[in-house]
Amino acid sequence: MIVRKAVRCYLIKDDKVLVTKYKEGNKKSEYYDIPGGKIEEGENPEQTAIREMKEETGIKVRNLKYKGNMIVEYPNRIFDFDVFITNESEGKPQEYEENTSEWIGIRELLQKEKILSNIIILDRFFIKGLTNEKYNFKMQIMVSEEEEILNVNYKLLELK
Repeated sequence: MIVRKAVRCYLIKDDKVLVTKYKEGNKKSEYYDIPGGKIEEGENPEQTAIREMKEETGIKVRNLKYKGNMIVEYPNRIFDFDVFITNESEGKPQEYEENTSEWIGIRELLQKEKILSNIIILDRFFIKGLTNEKYNFKMQIMVSEEEEILNVNYKLLELK
């Protein structure tokens, strides 16, 4: 099974989160996602999160906090994400050839029909591990090829 090591960076301000939305032509067109991507050779995960946020949204982020690990398992591949959060940024969401980026209310986002599985961490049941400084988290999400969430295992890890 193919395992891809990547990152996701959640930029959250005033109950809104910065998302990307894939355009027509992409196999996941119209889906909302959290900025991030593959760790390149010579980069550490935090550097990747900063680079990917800038490339996908036009926004420069700083003071990232590592929040945990999210495994998203499809039938024939696995994404192993290091997850970061910040509320410090500079710039405005931009539009690119493959995607657009925008601020959206967290509650509104969770009600959208086409969201990728990594957005589930924003749900009220899980968000404590992402936003509370006393905790990190470990999450495993099993999904179908059609992006349907089949199972979620979640553990809060209290920091000392």
